[in-house]
Amino acid sequence: MKTRSRALVALLGLMVGLALIWGASLAVLSNTDTPTARRDAKFVNAERLIFYRLEPGREMRVRVPAEAEELLIVTHELLPDGSPYAPEKQYQYGLKAILRGPDGVLLERSIFTRTRQSKGQPQEDGTFLQESAFTTHADQQVTDEREFVLRLPKERPDYSVLYLRAAGANDTLLARVYVRAHRTLPLLASQKLAQARAEVRAGRATFEPFEKLSTDTRRWLAEEHWERLNAEGEAGTDYQIEPVYRTPYRLPLVEATESVQERLGAGRAVALNVTGPTKPVLWLWSDATDAHPQPHGPVTVQTLSADGTAHTLELPGPVAGSPMSHPLELPAGVHTVMVRNDGQEDLRYTVEGPFESWLLPTESRPQPGVASEGRVAFLPDTRRTEAFATGPACPVLELDIDPRMDAVGRLVRIDARSLDRAPSREPLHLSLTVLDAQGQSLGQASLDATPEPAPFESAALVPLPGGALPCTPVATAAQDAGSGEVTDLPAWVSGATSARVFLPMGARKLRVEAPRTTIVQLYSFLSSGQPMAASAPYTNGALTGVRWRNAPVDQRAWHPMRPANLNALMQGGARMELLSQVRLEPAGPEEETPPPSGDAVVVRPYGTPPVVEVLESGPADTVDMVRALSTVLEPGRAVRARFDARTPTRPEVRLSLKDAAALGNEVEVLLDGEPLHRFTVRSTRARELLPPLPPGEHEVLLRSTAPGLTALLNRPPAAGSGLRSRTVYPVGQGGLRVPVRKTGPGSVTLNVVVYTPVAEGATEPQLSVTVDGGNPVRRASVLVPHVTRAERTVVLPASEREPAMPVGRPGVKWYARTVPVTLGEDIAPGVHTVRIQSLGTGPMWARFFMFGQAVENTAPRMWNRGGWQPDEDML
Repeated sequence: MKTRSRALVALLGLMVGLALIWGASLAVLSNTDTPTARRDAKFVNAERLIFYRLEPGREMRVRVPAEAEELLIVTHELLPDGSPYAPEKQYQYGLKAILRGPDGVLLERSIFTRTRQSKGQPQEDGTFLQESAFTTHADQQVTDEREFVLRLPKERPDYSVLYLRAAGANDTLLARVYVRAHRTLPLLASQKLAQARAEVRAGRATFEPFEKLSTDTRRWLAEEHWERLNAEGEAGTDYQIEPVYRTPYRLPLVEATESVQERLGAGRAVALNVTGPTKPVLWLWSDATDAHPQPHGPVTVQTLSADGTAHTLELPGPVAGSPMSHPLELPAGVHTVMVRNDGQEDLRYTVEGPFESWLLPTESRPQPGVASEGRVAFLPDTRRTEAFATGPACPVLELDIDPRMDAVGRLVRIDARSLDRAPSREPLHLSLTVLDAQGQSLGQASLDATPEPAPFESAALVPLPGGALPCTPVATAAQDAGSGEVTDLPAWVSGATSARVFLPMGARKLRVEAPRTTIVQLYSFLSSGQPMAASAPYTNGALTGVRWRNAPVDQRAWHPMRPANLNALMQGGARMELLSQVRLEPAGPEEETPPPSGDAVVVRPYGTPPVVEVLESGPADTVDMVRALSTVLEPGRAVRARFDARTPTRPEVRLSLKDAAALGNEVEVLLDGEPLHRFTVRSTRARELLPPLPPGEHEVLLRSTAPGLTALLNRPPAAGSGLRSRTVYPVGQGGLRVPVRKTGPGSVTLNVVVYTPVAEGATEPQLSVTVDGGNPVRRASVLVPHVTRAERTVVLPASEREPAMPVGRPGVKWYARTVPVTLGEDIAPGVHTVRIQSLGTGPMWARFFMFGQAVENTAPRMWNRGGWQPDEDML
């Protein structure tokens, strides 16, 4: 009995104990969901790092190891107390680094960046459960981290100290300094892991997607072997420390309107490529703090479609603090939406639409953010190309030339752009000097142009002290480089002024100089044998009247070249990246072609090729052309013809019959209603002289019952178009050779009029054109806007003329189109030979003419833009 009682007591005790444990567990679980527990978990799950605090006017110093090549500086900015959180805001700050040795300053550089804040899950008390970086002080705001890589001089003493301070007078920064322990490239087995880590670090260092970063930037992002360096001195006296908690949380690069709000500077433009049908929304607003809000200038929105359709919309500028939405409706197809700020103040913009409508190369398309729900903010597709600056404070840009190159190998293309702090149309002056192996000058040339500012292009510059431009003689150092939101004006570049030059034999070096800061890109020509084709999705197959500007290409003929003194230019900050937005643009002519001057001169081929006479329409009022025109006479229809006393030949009627059965019929010619001449048709083709007629206009009537009769009077009609007699030559696979004389340095055009039995255009090349056997004599050391293609094939376009009639072949029609063959300024004066050959199996005829050349030919004064040059794909 006693044993049973003890068992019951034990069981009851066990149940009470379990109940207590269960209640305690419930209490613990309920406490983890309280605001206090969630805030505690936020600190527990974050990484705690110690940063050095750089107050305004204060600096810290770090001993640099003797073997160090690069330093990594990780920074945050402490915002002023009371700064409200806004996901759209961006902040700029700068860090000034001075490297000193025993004998003085070894390196002095100011580095600037822009950043934002990433926060999520707001609470009722104003805190956030998700933050990229935060401190223990609730009212202290910390921006997302940004990283700087500082490359140290190779030649420096064993002892050197790095001094760091904020570049702005009012900035408070947090900084940590790392040194690369050793340089190691990732093994093949770990490349994917290194790439993933590098992409994470790219989000910390820049706004740009990882795929758009340069090769050098990707490399150092993938190298993670860094060790932290401690500050020198005593804590609290020489430096102050600040603990910072950091998490991997970042706002996505591509997200909805709330997180991606890009700045559109005054006069700037942005091009966004979209696939329809879609209805994107354009948001515009101003973040200016005006006492009396006013509209901030007009905004122009232009859409350009793949079929050449363009629409322009003028919008009023937004008022500060009042976002404005403008729905855009785009039909099916590819479109470029261009937004331009025509006002004087900076604006914010976002074009928001479905993720599937964003036209971007697949490999560079980032995925939408989690919170975007399929709608993203479209960003421009920006191409990066290497460029170099030249100017009075930079080393002269030098290019080495291989002496073994032929004439085409010595062809160099120069693309020049002016670089300014504000939009400018100041003339651009560029001087080129060609040197031989002994350094003696072989020739000089100069490029003078006034290019327009390029709102769709910009330059990624190396930050210089005081915000100076590269190659500027005197830098105006700014005491306060800017703090708070981004308000600095980026540098403006102009549209490309592009020229070509053939270097002479014996050239070993090309020097490029400019009196002010100028961006220069150099290219050499190497034919790929294939026509240029843009990479997907920028294909030209469905384009009409437009083309892709700055689109990446699979095949290219112009290849970039680096200067020989690359290291010297980089040390002076002269290397940069040119940023160009991909967009559709009208495919009109690059520049206006002046109308031909002088009289048309017929050019005859070499040798004695067979000839064929054709009749084609021509205006009757052409000066001094009355002898070349004829009037068509049809039986029973009176026409008025003009008889000129200056015409030495007698009036004549040329007759043609379709059928010999009509022979023996009589024909009567009436002049002004009176019988003039009567004769009998005795052959299918005949000529009949008429009696001399008085000058002036007369009515001519032909009477005959002969079927299939056609006749021509060798006098022009009084009004309308007559027929002109032409001599054409059959073009076979053996071809025709024509002499072309250039009397000066200016261009001259040989017009080849090609006749075929069909009026439609071709899809395959039908004509081959060769100048001087493919190797013409070029002018050396002379800048020219275009290069003459020595060999090319021509796809004949559709004929837009009235059909021509071969004489003696009634009912047969030939259709003409003109193929111009221009010998440009790059071809040396003299006699040149142009050869045309038929590539197809169908019959073809041709005639040749030129316009008389002016006595003086001057060098070209208008320069074309850079970019694609379809006519120079294959020389």
